[in-house]
Amino acid sequence: MNQRYVAKTDVGRQRHHNEDSVLATELQNGAVLLAVADGMGGHTAGDVASKIAIETLQKNLIDVSADADSEWRTRLEKAITAANSAVLEQQDEHEDMGTTLIVAIIDGGTAIVGNVGDSRAYGITPSNIEQISVDQSLVQQLVEEGHIDEEEAEDHPQRNIISQALGRDVEVDPDLYQVSDVDVVLLCSDGLTEEVDANTIHKCTVTASTYKQAAIELISTANENGGSDNISVVIGDV
Repeated sequence: MNQRYVAKTDVGRQRHHNEDSVLATELQNGAVLLAVADGMGGHTAGDVASKIAIETLQKNLIDVSADADSEWRTRLEKAITAANSAVLEQQDEHEDMGTTLIVAIIDGGTAIVGNVGDSRAYGITPSNIEQISVDQSLVQQLVEEGHIDEEEAEDHPQRNIISQALGRDVEVDPDLYQVSDVDVVLLCSDGLTEEVDANTIHKCTVTASTYKQAAIELISTANENGGSDNISVVIGDV
């Protein structure tokens, strides 16, 4: 691979406009910031919500550096809280909007991941792919409580109902993860995972000549399989 990171997004085949926003950029000390925000489908101004979330996240982290992973976790959590507040502040103009947010800060061989909603983070090596984040969704709660299994969750009619989003409540409780045993972090909206399984995501990522090509192929595959939603893919070296 000849690049450290890439961000791509596409409207898909069944939506009239793209409510996803993406980010892949380098921070002050050489750390890399990756993010995907999926504006709430069916709600007002989801594209506005996702854009505000990404812009606020970047504003709060772009000039920041940290000497320890624990410090990055604290800074990331504060940035996500700020993004939530920023979306809430615009509710008077765009009532009932919201967005998911999946974000990774990659520094010194470690990725700190924060999640609100059901956009996902995957960790990839040449031989394996693992889902880092856990969906904050109704169906995931049903799985954890033993009411349904993972296979049933894939086709559950309520699989798109999320239990938390930015812009919905004054307080937000992001899940935070830390990984250092992967080579690549891939973030995506559910427009990818609804149409492309994890094994295909892995194969496309590790066989493509560049991350840009991997993202293009993944989006193309999602569209070929139906393109039911906006599709976003962000990939970065760990």
